[in-house]
Amino acid sequence: MVCERKAGSNLRLNFLLITILLLTMFVAGCGSEKKNPSRPGDDSAAFTFVDDIGRKVTVIKPERLVSLTPSSTEILFALGLGDKVVGVDDYSNYPAAALKIDKVGAYDKPSLEKIVALKPDLVLADSIHEEAVKRLEEMGISVAVVFPSDLEEVLTGIRWIGIATGARDRAVELEAELTERIRLVDEKVASIPEQERPWVYYEVSSEPIMTAGPKTLSSELIVRAGGRNIAHDAATDYPEFSPEAIVSRNPDVIIFPEIHGTDAVEVETIKARPGWGTVEAVQNGRLYSVDADILSRPGPRVVEALEKMMQLFHPGI
Repeated sequence: MVCERKAGSNLRLNFLLITILLLTMFVAGCGSEKKNPSRPGDDSAAFTFVDDIGRKVTVIKPERLVSLTPSSTEILFALGLGDKVVGVDDYSNYPAAALKIDKVGAYDKPSLEKIVALKPDLVLADSIHEEAVKRLEEMGISVAVVFPSDLEEVLTGIRWIGIATGARDRAVELEAELTERIRLVDEKVASIPEQERPWVYYEVSSEPIMTAGPKTLSSELIVRAGGRNIAHDAATDYPEFSPEAIVSRNPDVIIFPEIHGTDAVEVETIKARPGWGTVEAVQNGRLYSVDADILSRPGPRVVEALEKMMQLFHPGI
């Protein structure tokens, strides 16, 4: 009887141990699934998103990327995806590694033949590439339009490009870093009274003279850096201004783009313009050239432009 009770006890014990083992395996399995779920951008996960002109785009972790804009090229490299970029537009010059990648034509006129020959599984285009987007889609090539118009959209673009390309973690890290740098600028200029914020003229082009309207990224940079855009009331994004109109608005600071390898406008040229000697910015020597690439490209380096302008407008903070 004792032996029988012992045998029954062992059977119950074995059953209990097996039950515990199975439960442990089940719980461990559930824990593993929660820890490493399949996510958009993973090898096997399709990611569907709405691009910057409202198109739904679905991609499965692309391995061959073509960028038709310098800003998208800079985003891809900032996300650590440089080794997957197989084609870029002629103006993609940053970082230096981008210069060694096959070119697919001018920013405003990419070559479809060159793009197709590179066999990309994702092309990042701009809003001006409407016809190219249509043709590439007809050929079965995924295309997404990246066209940020403000700082928030730059960050959003970085986020979804990172997710779509399997670089989610780096995108989260980069977005957090840029957000913090923007926050610091906002914090530093927040207490500056309106009347102490300089009026700024940003010369986009000198022939004809064009500046940035209030709805542009450049204008947002001026305002967030603690300045006031003299073209705040312009009706278009890049209005033409007469020289006399600039003089009459009397900017405290003049910013003009430094374009490498071209005959860009120089400080002395601006000073010598008829009547401009009376402008506050000229009289006080507050004319500054800023790298056109960081000012005009809606990529990660645009935050560098924001920080640079804050230093120029308010050197004491």
